[in-house]
Amino acid sequence: MKKKWSLKNSRKISERIFPELERATEKLLVKKGINNRQKQQEFLYPDYERDLHNPRLLGDMDKAVRRILQARKRKEKVCIFGDYDVDGITSASILFDFFQQIGLESFVYLPDRNKEGYGLNKQAIDYIKQKGASLIITVDSGITSLDEVKYAQKKGLETIITDHHLPLEKIPSALAVINPKKKKDPYPEKMLAGVGVAFKLIQALATEIKDYNQEQLKWLLDLVALGSVADCVPLLGENRTLTKFGLIVLAKTRRTGLKQLFQVGRINIGADNLPTGEQISYQIAPRLNAAGRMDHASLAYELLKCSAKESARARLLALEIEEQNQQRQKTTSAIIKEIENKLDKNNLPAVIIDSSPHWSLGVVGLVAGRLAEKYHRPVILFQEQNEYLKGSCRSVSGFNLVENLKQLAHLLEKFGGHAQAAGLTILRENLPTFRQKFAKIVSQANLSLTEKEVIIDEELALSEINEKLLKELSLFEPFGIGNEKPLFLSHKVKIEQIKYLGKQEQHLKIWVSQNNKQQQILPLIMFNFSEQLPSQEINSLKPGEKIDIVYALQKNFWNGQVSIEGQLVDLRKANNK
Repeated sequence: MKKKWSLKNSRKISERIFPELERATEKLLVKKGINNRQKQQEFLYPDYERDLHNPRLLGDMDKAVRRILQARKRKEKVCIFGDYDVDGITSASILFDFFQQIGLESFVYLPDRNKEGYGLNKQAIDYIKQKGASLIITVDSGITSLDEVKYAQKKGLETIITDHHLPLEKIPSALAVINPKKKKDPYPEKMLAGVGVAFKLIQALATEIKDYNQEQLKWLLDLVALGSVADCVPLLGENRTLTKFGLIVLAKTRRTGLKQLFQVGRINIGADNLPTGEQISYQIAPRLNAAGRMDHASLAYELLKCSAKESARARLLALEIEEQNQQRQKTTSAIIKEIENKLDKNNLPAVIIDSSPHWSLGVVGLVAGRLAEKYHRPVILFQEQNEYLKGSCRSVSGFNLVENLKQLAHLLEKFGGHAQAAGLTILRENLPTFRQKFAKIVSQANLSLTEKEVIIDEELALSEINEKLLKELSLFEPFGIGNEKPLFLSHKVKIEQIKYLGKQEQHLKIWVSQNNKQQQILPLIMFNFSEQLPSQEINSLKPGEKIDIVYALQKNFWNGQVSIEGQLVDLRKANNK
């Protein structure tokens, strides 16, 4: 895939706004629209007390708080209904933790991805009633469960919905519906994750509990950070504050299960090594998600619930999750290989659509995401289930999946999701027509299917790279959606040395210099480079060659030593003019 480099427009600074910062840091802030001290402080130094909004601003919050406190007083049993992804699991976990603290009896119900699918269902409601609950509180789900809420009412169950997904035109007739995306909801932060909404409910409840120390709530932020990053909400505003403090808590988490997960997975997190958003995205969240993808999410939930006295049990659960994650990786790779073997690489379709009865519903979304990223086009993959096919789709920038699926709603049994990721169910007999019509929609969208855009934040000379810059860039953490890791462009750097690493020499490491000053050598690493660089670029690399590079900056930990290195994104032969 050819890459198009796009440098963000520079905003000229007539005089230094933040003279205490490195020039490159200042430019990055200005490009984000941060051009005064107040904005700088809010972004670089979020404040827990200052930057969190009043939870009572959420619509129906007072109703929910009154009903939950009533349940506590009457000693009712409450069911917390979650979801099988990290956001749903962490949402359920923090609510259960808090209810234990305040003496409210509760239990958690997580649906089975393969047997029940997403959201409330009548079978689950029957089970919840049988368990003796009188109140259901949904987390990360429920906003579209109109019929299910009515069914619960018929069964004598009241429902409180907490969710962050887009509502339909009608909302369920629940006792309270807490969702910042509701029409005319006054809450300022519309992009909370499900776990963020659950935390706001806890905050509101805590103010009503006599003698409750609200400082305890901060110990829940490790899971708030996990759920927020894993669910890809924008890490700006209140989400940024919650996640920033959540990463601090995660470094010293009290959760025995997480500690065991870090040990088993060799995830380098501790009090002296603050975790990053990237570690959540690529190391922690995939492991917790693997439980719901390969079997049942209850395994991950039980891990998070382990007490300090259950270290041995937590170890066994962590080992099982690690095994499931490895199986998930193998399954994902096998499906990718199977699909790629059928593709004509010289004549790729505008949209990749495929199906199989053997594919796991839990991983088809992952596979679709990997293929969409690699081939830069929408991908829809289905698991065949008798007359129905259930699928996941992933998109690329500029193509809104849900909006375009609406055009073919008459061919679908159901669908929903977001602009870049969605789920759908279709009758087998409708698939050929859907395939043809959706391919036509993608073709008419005029997507650039042969060129992937790389957004570059700033040009940088190697001489500008130093420890102070790296320290200032760390203040931009947590990186994620809406606050991506800054990418830099350096022109005409000379290759000093090249190494191929890994058992199959699949990783590339090069050392580059600029202006022939050896002290300005920067090591660069690119993992699985053959998937990212054209073969002609790789074959032409040799010491002495001058290239242009796009990269991010990061710390490299090796043998107890810490150094600066570049995370290589792309390279080109330099123009010698």
